[in-house]
Amino acid sequence: MKRAVLYVVIFITFFSASLIAGLPVSWVLQQAPKVRGLEIQGAQGTVWQGQASNVMWQRQNLGEVNWDFQLSRLFTGKVEFAVRFGRGSDMDVRGKGFVGYRLAGGPYAENLVASMPAAKVVKQARLPVPVGVDGQLELNIRHASYAAPWCKTGEGTLVWSASGIQSPLGSLDLGPVIADLNCKDSVLTASGEQQSKQVSAAFSAELQPNQRYSTKAWFKPGAEFPSGMSDQLKWLGNPNAQGQYEFNYQGRF
Repeated sequence: MKRAVLYVVIFITFFSASLIAGLPVSWVLQQAPKVRGLEIQGAQGTVWQGQASNVMWQRQNLGEVNWDFQLSRLFTGKVEFAVRFGRGSDMDVRGKGFVGYRLAGGPYAENLVASMPAAKVVKQARLPVPVGVDGQLELNIRHASYAAPWCKTGEGTLVWSASGIQSPLGSLDLGPVIADLNCKDSVLTASGEQQSKQVSAAFSAELQPNQRYSTKAWFKPGAEFPSGMSDQLKWLGNPNAQGQYEFNYQGRF
């Protein structure tokens, strides 16, 4: 009798899993509650493996998204998908990695990599001064777990490669800019530095759950610092004993 019950349970489990696996994702999206600001177009395939030709968030085109369910992760208590995204996005973002839900810990991301042109980010920022930038931004999230309002834990890096800045006063070649990113109990921190023949700099920043932020930074002109910019340094006051111009800001978003 016990063996018969076991066989019935196994049959029902596999039948249910097969049924769910075969559900068209387009039908699932029609039944799911609508999320304000989110629009998913051209969805095809199943919940377990498929793609959406275009994903819109707050009228921002995020491009194509592909997903593939990782069956083996179920045995570790995780529901996980391998994802690729960004083709055709307004910001030319490209990315891939793993996202999922940990039964004992909630949503998470692992080994998530994304890149986009730095110029696209500056365009979105709408800076009040005419500044142009070169290079590519590359974000690598080694691991991150979600908890309101930002995250419970997280660790990653942000690299600005082939970086450069153009302004009416001159151009700067920054070299690689590398920042370490961390999160603990929704306190986000970042620290980084760069060095080139023209300028060296370092910075750190912190964002609290209540949206208060603080930043510290310094830069030091190098031997090849543009002369047009050197003439403007007098407006910044005197550098410290190490020849560094320091900045400290804090406020709230």
